[in-house]
Amino acid sequence: MALAAVHDHVAAARALAARLPQLIDESRRMAISLRSGLHGNRKVGPGSDFWQFRPYITGDPTNQIDWRRSARSDHTFIRQTEWQASHNYWIWPVLSPSMYWSSARDIPFKAERTLIISIALADLLLRNGETVGTFDAERTRITSAEHLEKLAHAMLASPGNITDHAGAMHAGRKHSVLVLGDFLEFVDSNQSPVRAIKTLGQYQNDGALVHVLDPAEIEPPFTGRVNFMDTDDQMIYRSERFEDLREGFRQRAKTWRADIRDAARENDWLCDQHVTSESASPTLLALYQHLSERQSQSGSNGRGRPAMNRNSTTRPR
Repeated sequence: MALAAVHDHVAAARALAARLPQLIDESRRMAISLRSGLHGNRKVGPGSDFWQFRPYITGDPTNQIDWRRSARSDHTFIRQTEWQASHNYWIWPVLSPSMYWSSARDIPFKAERTLIISIALADLLLRNGETVGTFDAERTRITSAEHLEKLAHAMLASPGNITDHAGAMHAGRKHSVLVLGDFLEFVDSNQSPVRAIKTLGQYQNDGALVHVLDPAEIEPPFTGRVNFMDTDDQMIYRSERFEDLREGFRQRAKTWRADIRDAARENDWLCDQHVTSESASPTLLALYQHLSERQSQSGSNGRGRPAMNRNSTTRPR
């Protein structure tokens, strides 16, 4: 048995691009399904849209009193409007060659699932009034879900490597950065994921890592002879009896996942894990709720970011 990424990942990427309209439709359906059960990220602040009335408190500006509503009651009420300033999000699906692989025919490539989550999250954020961009050469940014296809194409053109490009990814100050990928480039590498993420967060940027994994990268199902191939279709290791390597494989994979979690924690970022054999909805929901909570929090941790409980930075696996 040969264990390898799709050796012609360029062809696989082209095939994924050809299916982009279908993936966008799937992403939109997922976003619509989640949005129906969510409350928007609403905050009091400058804006023209009415939100709610609340009782007047001594010290409130008198020009905010709604006299018509107050006349119908024994109490005085303040008219509150909804904050309408958008926040900027950068979503980077890192579609490296190793992302075009799955361990079984009924399991999607990691690249496909990563793109679906990225597009669906962008749809949710855009419909909540936010600005969403990605790290293609033009630094494409959009403010309307009507331009989602443009953003999806730009995501496909974003760099497929973090180590070589993180230093050039200058998100605006205090913008949010979300990176999705398998992060295999940090296995057996002298490059530290902590350093790469710190670079992305250098302008007090909040962020999140989504570690996208094939189930075989957590619990390998292989038996007997297994040939491990690289993305150039070159064999890098042959196991005559995988059963003898299984526990070592598990431990090495566990260390790799822990390194990615630690990189997120070191930078006060969220870290979530998605396995491609599972539904994408829980990951999408966790990401959206985390981002909404961050924006609605009024506290600060001194770095220009909302306060965060480190113990909730990842869901255990």
